[in-house]
Amino acid sequence: MQNSNQNLLVEYITLANHYNLEKKDYKKAIEYYEKYVELDKTKAVVFNILANLYSKVYGDNSLKRQLECYEAANLVKPNDRLILHGLAFCSEKLNRKEEADKYYKQLLQINPTPTDYYNYGGFLIHNGDFKNGHKYFAYRNLIDNEVFKNTLTPNIESLEKLKNIADKAVLVHYEQGFGDTIMYSRFVPALKEKAKKVIFVVQEELLGLIKNSSIFKNIIVISNKEDLSQIQYDLPLMLLDTPLLVNADSSNLPYADGYLEVNYNNSLNISQKFKIGIAYSGDKSANYSGRDVGIKFFKSLLKIDNVELYSLQKDADICEGIISLGQDFKNFTDTACAIKNMDLIISTDNVILNLAGALGVRTIGLFNNQTNYRWFKLKDNTGWYKSIMPIQAKQQNDWVPVFEKLQEIVTEIVRNGK
Repeated sequence: MQNSNQNLLVEYITLANHYNLEKKDYKKAIEYYEKYVELDKTKAVVFNILANLYSKVYGDNSLKRQLECYEAANLVKPNDRLILHGLAFCSEKLNRKEEADKYYKQLLQINPTPTDYYNYGGFLIHNGDFKNGHKYFAYRNLIDNEVFKNTLTPNIESLEKLKNIADKAVLVHYEQGFGDTIMYSRFVPALKEKAKKVIFVVQEELLGLIKNSSIFKNIIVISNKEDLSQIQYDLPLMLLDTPLLVNADSSNLPYADGYLEVNYNNSLNISQKFKIGIAYSGDKSANYSGRDVGIKFFKSLLKIDNVELYSLQKDADICEGIISLGQDFKNFTDTACAIKNMDLIISTDNVILNLAGALGVRTIGLFNNQTNYRWFKLKDNTGWYKSIMPIQAKQQNDWVPVFEKLQEIVTEIVRNGK
């Protein structure tokens, strides 16, 4: 019997490796790796391969099986970095917070890398722990920092020198996308209370909007098009590190009622109907997925009486019944004017959502089941913006129930006029 099992194991692993490595038929490979682990549960590497193949073939729909594979591997080979990484990620995605926290902490005990600290920081922020989260999140700059790579060593120790900046000129530089700049810009004014001078570098497209908003009155706001070598400053700071320096608390974020301003003067004056501005996708180059939906989902809102839909996307899809405004926007001041002319904004997780929230405009935010680390709260509002009411998918990528609920809510808003 033992020889028979041994022969089967050789056959299964040979076929599994053949389909995995040579044929690239990953479903077939999974079938034979599963047969293998039914007979032999002592090979951590096989469980690890299985977990990775499930992720590759079935994505997050196979999270539970991925986690089972990593757990089986961990029993055989505890304290393995690759396995602990898989355990932490799967547990986090399955909303098993205590387990995820345990695995992340174990990972940080075994020759941790900047990426390990960064990932743990994102996990903590996602759970509302801004103090510890941003401390670890600062290590992201050791992974890839093109802006200050020659002048900043952005770890916990180097950030300590920024605690005493009363006689310093601090240059705060944006990072990542437009939405990140809008969301985190709220922390920059608090730096002015600590520093001699604050210079805020933002993307050219956001310059006018941020520069003309009153909370930045005593801050020098400049475009990323300017030559930084010509700017006099004492200390550099990445924008997403500002919460750490101003002791941000997720339970009471500054300017949650809104903080950006624009002179819009009902400039569109386009309709007497109930005007809804929509946005359904974000920057394709962003490092996270699952936030976008097809414009076709929004067509259900056209069934509501007295409603007009306007797409605020810069590169809008053509959809009958939905009017495209975004193609004419030159910068985010134009976008902000359009948003202020709307009665309601409906947006997925993208820059339009952040802009509407920062403008204090009534908004419904559409979120997938698994959200980006920034969204630590999705209840009556998002924590970041009090004007955004979130609707979250109960299952990943299951948008149909979300839009059914959305149609009910919008119908009630239009009917009551509030």
